Amino acid sequence: MAPVDWEDAWKKRVTPWDEGQSPPALQRLLAEGRVPSGRIFVPGCGAGYDLATLADSDREVIGLDVSSEARATFAESYKDLPGRVTYEVGDFFEYHPTHPFDFVWDYTFFCALDPGEREVWARIMSRLVKPNGLLATLLFPYVDPIPADASGPPWPVNTDLVRGLIADGFELLEVTEAEQTHPGREGKERLALWRRKGRD
Repeated sequence: MAPVDWEDAWKKRVTPWDEGQSPPALQRLLAEGRVPSGRIFVPGCGAGYDLATLADSDREVIGLDVSSEARATFAESYKDLPGRVTYEVGDFFEYHPTHPFDFVWDYTFFCALDPGEREVWARIMSRLVKPNGLLATLLFPYVDPIPADASGPPWPVNTDLVRGLIADGFELLEVTEAEQTHPGREGKERLALWRRKGRD
C-alpha cells in the first residue's frame, strides 16, 4: 500500500478521519480533572481541535503535524485561545523539543503509522513524556485479536499491541471502553492511560 500524502489530502479536503471536534473521551478526561497542567503534546494534531480543547491558562499546548494545510485550517478557526498554544509543522520522527511533556495525547496518530514505524514511535514516546508523566492513547480502531491480513491506515490496534511496545518505559494505569464516541466509532475505542516510569 502506498503511503498517504497527508498534505495533499488536506488540500483536497479528503479527510474522512476528521470529525470536526475533539472526541468525547478527551472531553470527559478534562471534565474529570484528569489532564494535568504544564506541557501538553498532541502528535498528528490535524485541524487542531484537541489543541483548542486542551488549551488552558495553566498549560502550554504544542501540536505537531506534517501538513501546513492542516495548520492553516487551525489558524483560521482559532484566533484566541487561553494559555500558550503552538502548532508546529514537522515530522514526528525528527521532533526534538527542548523539554519533555507532562501529558501526551495520541488519537488517530498511532493507527495512521505504518506498522514498521511502531517501535520507533515507542522509543520517541519514552523520550517525549517526562518521568511520572502521562501518555493517553485513545486506541482506534480497536480490534482483538488483530487479524493477520489487517490493512490500513487506520491500522487495527489493541492494548496488548501497545503494551508490548512500551512496557519497558511505561506502566498501564487503566484501560476502558469509551462510553461515548463520534458516530460510527461505537465499540471501536479504548482509552488507555500510561505512566512514564522513572523519577523527575
